[in-house]
Amino acid sequence: MSAYKQFLASDIIVSPFEVNKGFSFKQSEWGTNVQIDRFLGTSGSFEFNQTTTGTLSTQYQVLVYNSTKELYYSNFLTQSYGDIAQTASLVPGNDTAGNVLVGPTNSTGRYFNYLQSTLTASRYFPTGSGDEVAVVSVSSKLFGNYIQPYSFIFDYSSSFKAYDDGEGNLYSSASFSWVSNELEYFYYSESLNFVSFADASQITLDTPTSVPAGYTFDSASWTGPTNKTPFRDTSNIAFQAINNQGITFDENTGIMTTDGSVWTFVDPSPETGPIVVTWVSSSFIVKSVSANENVGNIIYPHGMAIFTNQNIPLSSITTLANATCSFSSSLTIYETQYKCTIRENEFNFSLNPSLISGSTDGTVYGYVTSSYFSPYVTTVGLYDEFQNLLAVGKLAQPLPTTATTDTTILINLDR
Repeated sequence: MSAYKQFLASDIIVSPFEVNKGFSFKQSEWGTNVQIDRFLGTSGSFEFNQTTTGTLSTQYQVLVYNSTKELYYSNFLTQSYGDIAQTASLVPGNDTAGNVLVGPTNSTGRYFNYLQSTLTASRYFPTGSGDEVAVVSVSSKLFGNYIQPYSFIFDYSSSFKAYDDGEGNLYSSASFSWVSNELEYFYYSESLNFVSFADASQITLDTPTSVPAGYTFDSASWTGPTNKTPFRDTSNIAFQAINNQGITFDENTGIMTTDGSVWTFVDPSPETGPIVVTWVSSSFIVKSVSANENVGNIIYPHGMAIFTNQNIPLSSITTLANATCSFSSSLTIYETQYKCTIRENEFNFSLNPSLISGSTDGTVYGYVTSSYFSPYVTTVGLYDEFQNLLAVGKLAQPLPTTATTDTTILINLDR
């Protein structure tokens, strides 16, 4: 059987406490249940660049770049330690209408950029044409209230690993080099004299002897009088310089030949030029970062890791499959404690049917009326105002009540 007693406000205590859990997910596990997404942001105009990005959701690259800049870097575009807030000075007038503001009222240092530390922040955001940022977004379902500082690690194909310093910055754990898809060009030039003219398809220059290995013909420029230039296009318009379209040049013989598709030649005699011939060689640019070099920032309560260093493979970071994201979540759980107090004069009689004797009039056994008899508590139930059972607490063993002192049972519920 049961008996009811109403709680007082002082009987209920709500206490928050923080719990943490570490996670490590490979890219193959990212999906509906493990919501970790990656986005590439690119500077530029949305009118001309509407390229999309994202794995779980689709965003526009230009808008990712602009949103990241506005939210987290708008105070750090002109200097890494933030723009100084500029405020106008008030010159009081005879009355309110006569007050005058002197100085700038617009300021780039007035925005809230979600700084993750009370230390002086240093942030870098690329603003050049075509610059990129990479964003790794972790769902709040995974990190709870925020990602624990010092816990974030992004492992890019076991070659590049970024960690957070607990102050909102991301650093490379070791030196890392990679070959980008950007070409670096190297030029070599020689000044050669005009020697002879064969016809509109061929001229001969001095024979050069020192062209570096691996270099190919790139362009030629006439340095003599403009009206004597040997370079014409198919419409017979004169040019001081030509590119390599339809042109071959044999540096062993000094013979320059055109196929007539773009350029033709004329005889500049008696001028000799000279003609500056340029050769070019190219190779892919190798980019690198050193150990403990800053590569971006992390916004702990937003679950956003932002890579801004232009010397890391930002595009691959947002697409490569062999990546691992590790972090610890932080979630605040509220524990409610209910203090169930049984006064010395309460619940000293039991309504349990097992106490009724076999008589038809419902008489209880004699020991029940004894002054030594004490009921036992086995279960505590929590009810709402309509007496609907909401929760049940079972005691480890039956607890006898006492007629001389109060008995308190504590029930803790986490939510």
